[in-house]
Amino acid sequence: MELEEETEKKLAVTANWGLLGSFAVTFILSGFGNGEVVYAIIGFGLLILAFVAHIIINRIYGVGFNNGEIAIGFIVFGVALLGFVANRFLGAGYSAGETIAGVLGFGALAAAFIAYVITKYGLKGAFSMFHQPRI
Repeated sequence: MELEEETEKKLAVTANWGLLGSFAVTFILSGFGNGEVVYAIIGFGLLILAFVAHIIINRIYGVGFNNGEIAIGFIVFGVALLGFVANRFLGAGYSAGETIAGVLGFGALAAAFIAYVITKYGLKGAFSMFHQPRI
């Protein structure tokens, strides 16, 4: 990819996550902070929308996710999930509705990732990414 196209792609991805990601985090924090479960669900939906938009941007520019994007995605997901679980069991705790919203939200994010990998690489290719046969 040429330098100009690469710069355009980076700007599109940054604008996508800057807009949708900030609204998603705001809704999620409002949902858990105020006990409004609907806001948390909307926030998780916006995160999935941002992920789908990122896939579309990659498709437009004819590229896939680069290693940095994959790493930051796994790190942010892992830290957020760890924070949710730690706060649920070690902190003040969540109500039943907030717990359900968090579990459904993180489950939906994981399902979106799995659906992307399966549609891009096929079922066998997706499995082979995580499991290398022993010789």
